[in-house]
Amino acid sequence: MGNTQPPSLPNQDPNIEVRNLKLECARQKYQLEQKTFGLTSMEQREINIVNVPPMLRKLPREQNWRLPSLLRFGLRYLFYTFVQCLCGWGKCTLRKMACVFSCCRCILEEPQGRRVWRTESVNQPNQTQTQKAQADHWFAWQRLNGVTRNLIRRATEIPKQFLPFVDTIEENHPYLSDKKFSSHIQNGTLFVVDLEEVAFNEPTLLAPVALLVIYNNMLMPVAIRTDPRNPDNKEIATPPLRESNSPEQLRKWVKAKMWFNMLDAQYHESVTHLGFTHLLMDGVSVCVHRNLSERHPIYKLMLPHFHYMHFINQVAVKELVEPGGYVDRDMYFGQKNMIKLISKHNENWKFKEHGCIVQNFLSRGVQELPGYYFKDDATYLHEAITNYVREYVTHYYGGDDEINQDPEIQAFRAQLIAPRSMSGDEAAGCGMKDVPEFDGVANLVTVLANFIYICSVEHSATNFPQYDQYGFLPNMPAILNGQPEFQIGENELNAPMPTAREFFSTIKIMMVLTLVLTNSLGKYESRYQNAMDAAGKRIVRKFQRSLDDITTRINARNTTIQNTAGNIEGYPYEWLLPKRVLNSISI
Repeated sequence: MGNTQPPSLPNQDPNIEVRNLKLECARQKYQLEQKTFGLTSMEQREINIVNVPPMLRKLPREQNWRLPSLLRFGLRYLFYTFVQCLCGWGKCTLRKMACVFSCCRCILEEPQGRRVWRTESVNQPNQTQTQKAQADHWFAWQRLNGVTRNLIRRATEIPKQFLPFVDTIEENHPYLSDKKFSSHIQNGTLFVVDLEEVAFNEPTLLAPVALLVIYNNMLMPVAIRTDPRNPDNKEIATPPLRESNSPEQLRKWVKAKMWFNMLDAQYHESVTHLGFTHLLMDGVSVCVHRNLSERHPIYKLMLPHFHYMHFINQVAVKELVEPGGYVDRDMYFGQKNMIKLISKHNENWKFKEHGCIVQNFLSRGVQELPGYYFKDDATYLHEAITNYVREYVTHYYGGDDEINQDPEIQAFRAQLIAPRSMSGDEAAGCGMKDVPEFDGVANLVTVLANFIYICSVEHSATNFPQYDQYGFLPNMPAILNGQPEFQIGENELNAPMPTAREFFSTIKIMMVLTLVLTNSLGKYESRYQNAMDAAGKRIVRKFQRSLDDITTRINARNTTIQNTAGNIEGYPYEWLLPKRVLNSISI
């Protein structure tokens, strides 16, 4: 951890025997393991547990949190457990949950989701047309800048789930601007978010899909199908017509958005958050520790981005994911389905398609999508990280040949791509697909930069908005009860609401998970700074200056958003300000 000896490549190290002995000791401490998460043997077989990204087998002492961080984490957890015990009684209704943030202002900040519902009078009889449109834009904004931001894609044809309803949707729709779907497809202004993956191809499970369109240069929802796989369900939800004041139509539309967000939440916590930041990078860190000497310059580059990660991952698996934890008790999906979704997704995960964010934007056709502030800010940060890594790598490697001839860096890649194994085989790896050969500077920079991006930018954008999104349950429910098709009438929005215990459990978890315990991007803890030589520190300072420039750009953009005139206003996006992006997956 933070070795202060100057960095050196293996062929430059005069003490290569000592180096190799220390590396062998590291291999004894850092071993990969396919976790079983407390599942039975039958469940493991059903899920195909070997497809879940592997993790660190046993936590070495140096990976433990320091006492101040443990105290802050523990005290916050205990405090909100007390709040849950005090207030978590009975069943929730929309009114009761709204009152919580009015009555408990001293201990619970109003989350953004609740603020939107309040200011736009969602589901209230006095809601104006402008407020309805503003609430609809918030739903669309969540697809771009909420906790799950990497699913929206440009539609090149009418999605099959909506084909039976084309005429119904197009007729007098408030956001289609009197244009047919064919026109929007031709103009590149029709988009889709398909959550079919959460249904595991099983006909009895919900697989919601949403259609969205560019209207007045803002993304707006067109239609939602909550259960398109059920042949008996012929319903489709669309925004109420402008001239309509029907409470029934409005409830149906609010209900569709609420259930869609609930299934989105299951995807977010399973894939976007746990599976492909925490678990994926856990295995990468183990491969770094096993194959790169603590004197290797790439080890020193990567180490700050794994800070505190292994400890929080062990806690998360034990307290949140294993049977009886938060996921089992208080999320719709439950533990088994969460692990199953991660396993299914990892079957098809490829580095170039899923691990490279810029390529991901291109493949989804969203480069010109207005209001996609996450994309803009993530691109700025990814470019800054790539430039930083490129300058660092080219300083320590004299050229492509030195990378080809570096046994440690080649062993690192070999374990990344080696097949996963349940047997505890020393040769087992992460089973990553499509990781490019480390045959020169370009590919090495691509892989390292994207790993740092996932540990810092992707995780921060995924984790820290959680309280704003999940804190007010109707905005982004972690759990809803019953079957939506059978919940009708004046009580259909309150019918699926959870108990107060479940509501406050989610508040507690999100308040704990948004605790900031480590430094922001590029501002490395002293132990990591001290491990670098003068050249490394100089390169870090240049990286920090580039992050300052990004801060200026984001602040200027957000000021413009806030000052935009018009009936529908945009929402500023601040989660990727560099000061709010942490170096590592530390919580």
